[in-house]
Amino acid sequence: MSVPPSPTATPITPEEVRAIARLAHLSLAPDEEARMTRELGAVLAYVRQLQELDVTGVPPTAHVQLERLPLREDEPSLSLPRDLALREAPRVAMDGFAVPAFADEG
Repeated sequence: MSVPPSPTATPITPEEVRAIARLAHLSLAPDEEARMTRELGAVLAYVRQLQELDVTGVPPTAHVQLERLPLREDEPSLSLPRDLALREAPRVAMDGFAVPAFADEG
């Protein structure tokens, strides 16, 4: 579904798209940057349209009828055997997955 931008919408700039991509550690080719500028602009225009709606008297909704969602029973089940799970791991330490430390213990 394509949403035309609102005439009052300020489209996102290519510079803003580059900044967002940099924050997300993404490198975009020029054609991807142009496409993302158009697509993010359309999303922002749609959000602006939603902001213009009068929702006076509409109660806030955190979810939609969660009590009616079909849920399975929470029952224990067999897990993947440890050797099979660790077989494809790039690194194993102390009989588990080895991950880089990201907190200094000192």
